Amino acid sequence: MATSSSVASSYPTDFAEIFEKVKADPTLFSALDVNRLLEKIENEHYLENKSADDISKDIFDEIEELDLSEEVAMNYCMRLSDYRLVDKICDLRYGRWMRWIKKSDKTLTNGGLLMNVKLDAGGSVLLCKNNTNRFFNVRYDDCVIFQKLTMEEQFVLLANERR
Repeated sequence: MATSSSVASSYPTDFAEIFEKVKADPTLFSALDVNRLLEKIENEHYLENKSADDISKDIFDEIEELDLSEEVAMNYCMRLSDYRLVDKICDLRYGRWMRWIKKSDKTLTNGGLLMNVKLDAGGSVLLCKNNTNRFFNVRYDDCVIFQKLTMEEQFVLLANERR
């Protein structure tokens, strides 16, 4: 789950406060309208019946397949705690931060904002923009892709845990 500092810096104060209160006091969770949250998330099918533990396990299983040292694998899992594995290109969301591990050198990148998806003869190419507004391409098939979870998605995962 997200730390309070990362949540507070990324989202409006009132929403971040609600999130922190719900985490601290599960009885407040019943006051949330989960169906309304689901409606706000475009095509949330990739979260259907998934909990935060399921998302973490997906990441762990994928990283385990890369055959990294235990220390590096745990470090990657910790750094990807606010992300979800994207195993289908249709589950990518424009305008969201993503990180990836190149299959060739197995290093976790700092990532970039997904701007566009292009198809060419070599496969799918993701157009991204980094913090310095530099644009670059990432070959989808050459990487393991992770996309940052929004606050709404994290609420949905919390709701799924309590069902």
